[in-house]
Amino acid sequence: MKLGPFEIDHPFILAPMAGITNSPFRRLMRRMNSSIVVSELVSATGIEYASQKTFDLLRFHEEERTIGLQIFGDEREHLVKACRYIEGLGADFVDLNMGCPVPKVVKRGGGAAMCRDLPELSKTLRAMVESTKLPVTIKIRTGWDAETRNAVEVARVAADAGVAWVAIHGRTRAQGYSGEADWEFIGNVKAKSPI
Repeated sequence: MKLGPFEIDHPFILAPMAGITNSPFRRLMRRMNSSIVVSELVSATGIEYASQKTFDLLRFHEEERTIGLQIFGDEREHLVKACRYIEGLGADFVDLNMGCPVPKVVKRGGGAAMCRDLPELSKTLRAMVESTKLPVTIKIRTGWDAETRNAVEVARVAADAGVAWVAIHGRTRAQGYSGEADWEFIGNVKAKSPI
C-alpha cells in the first residue's frame, strides 16, 4: 500500500509515544516488522536552543528506516528550522505532533491546541512543507472536546498545505487517554479527507 510517498507492506505503524519510542525500541519494532517507526515527540524549541538532550532524542540508526522524527512546538520559526535540521539528519519524514493533550504543551499553543486556529495552522503547515524536501506529516486528535471535533477540517487544511498524511488519535484533547477511541469518526475523516 502507499502512504504518502512510501510503499509499505502493511498498515501497522509504530505510533510515537513519549518516553517509549526511543531508538532501541524503534529498532526492536522494525525487527518485529513495523512498516514505519516514529520517534517520541521532540521540542522544536529544544532544537533551536541546541539542547543536547533534544539532539540525543533525534538520533537514529539505519536499521530503523522508514523513520519519521516527530516535533512539537508553538513557534512557527522554530518548527521550520526543526524541519530543516531533521532533513539534514537524513530522516525519511518530519511528523508534527498536534495531538498532545499535556497542559504544559497546550497552554503555550502547541500539541492539540494548534488545531483550534485553522488560519494560523494553515500558515504553519505551509511554512513547514515549503522549508524541506522531506514529506511533512501530522498527528491529530478528533478535536478539542466533544463540541469541537474538527478533524475533518484540520485534514483539509493539511491537504491544502501539502502535508503527506494525517494520523488520528481517536479521542478528543479533553478525553486525554481515557474512554474509548472513536474508530467510526476516524473512518469518517478518512472518507472525507483528500489525503
